[in-house]
Formats: sequence, C-alpha cells, structure tokens
Amino acid sequence: MLRSWRLSEKVALGLLILLGAALATSALQQLRAAAPEAIYFVPDRPFQIALTFETRWSSEGLSELLQILEAGEVAATFFLTGDWLKEHPQEAAAILKQGHEIGNHTLSDTVLLYLSPEEITAELEGFSEAAREILEYRPRLFRPPRGLYNGVVLEAARQQRCRTVLWSVESYDTHARNPGEMSARIAGRLHHGAIVLFRVGAPVLEEALPEILAHLQEQGYQAVTVSELLKGAPEN
Repeated sequence: MLRSWRLSEKVALGLLILLGAALATSALQQLRAAAPEAIYFVPDRPFQIALTFETRWSSEGLSELLQILEAGEVAATFFLTGDWLKEHPQEAAAILKQGHEIGNHTLSDTVLLYLSPEEITAELEGFSEAAREILEYRPRLFRPPRGLYNGVVLEAARQQRCRTVLWSVESYDTHARNPGEMSARIAGRLHHGAIVLFRVGAPVLEEALPEILAHLQEQGYQAVTVSELLKGAPEN
C-alpha cells in the first residue's frame, strides 16, 4: 500500500513539473511574441534601400543635401532631435515639404541606457510634442541616439506607436577623409533592403552624396523612405 502511494505521489509530482514547464514555456513564448524588435534592414526588398540622415547639433549643408536629393528624385528619412527641431523649424518644414519623412531621435540626443523608464518616456514624448506643435506631424519611426537601446527603450517607442529603426550600412561620414572614401564604403556594403546612416553636417557628405546616388542608379537600386521600405513587413 505504501509502495503504491509513493508511486502515485511520484506520478503526481511529475505531472506538476510538466505542467509548470508547459506554463512557463507558454508565458515565455507570449513574452517573446509581444516584445518589440529593432529594425536594421528589411529582407525581401530587392533593389530597394533607405537613406537616413540624423540631425543632432547642426543644420550646416542641409539645404544643399535637400537640393541633391530633389535633383535625384530621392525621398529619404530624417531623424531629428526635438532640440534641433525647435531651433530649426523652417528647415524641418522644408524636409517635409520636399516629400521626406521625419523620425523621432529623442528630445535632447541623450543616450537612453542611462535614464530611468520615466526619463526615457519623457525624451520620446518631448520630441513628439515638439513635432506636433511645430509641424503638426506625428512621427511613426524612432531611432535611439548612438543606436543604443534595451527592452525598456523598445517598449517606450512602441508606446509612442513608433517602430525602432537602426541601420545596416554605416557611412562613417564624420571620419571619411574624402568623398571617394565614403562612396567606396557605401558601394562595397550595399545590399537589398539596406538602411544607410548619414549625418547632416558631416564634412564630405555634400560632395559624396551625388556620387553615391549615381552608383545606386547604375546598380539598379531605388532609394525610398524607411516607411516605404517597411510596407508589408510584419509589425513588432
């Protein structure tokens, strides 16, 4: 009788362990499914790429960049900070007027990893409020400063109804010694669905961009906005 009871106890314990493991696995799968993900590139976009430009402290060369993009009939994505937007409202309006899109790059270009969840939310909301008040515009994209993020940052972006966008091709435009060096770097790293990072005010960007656009055209690539690149891609 005792041996039978111990056997039943072991069976019951085993069932409890299996049930607990199943519940834990289910919860983990739901958490993973709900977790937002950062976007570095968009697969299955043959011969499409997105050019992105960050503005942090300067508007130097922006008007020239816009002229180059207009001449090439290229629409791009500009990630602005709220502080920059407040100081350069006319330039920001010109970006939208030309058919480009604007993304949230936080209010003050602060690295978010060092902030509390409340401070992170304030940085994202600060930009959104500035964009709404100055441009009557609601951003749908977000890029964390320096590309640094964690799960809290991703969730804060999702709460703002923004998709977090990084990049797969870094131009290193602030370190390029000449336009040819930058152009060669971009040409050697292009791929379908790529997202390319540039920075407004980079020393040789204005000279390199026409050559980069010409190479894209020669290779059959179409430069589109990030939102256009993301069309049909699964949501976070």
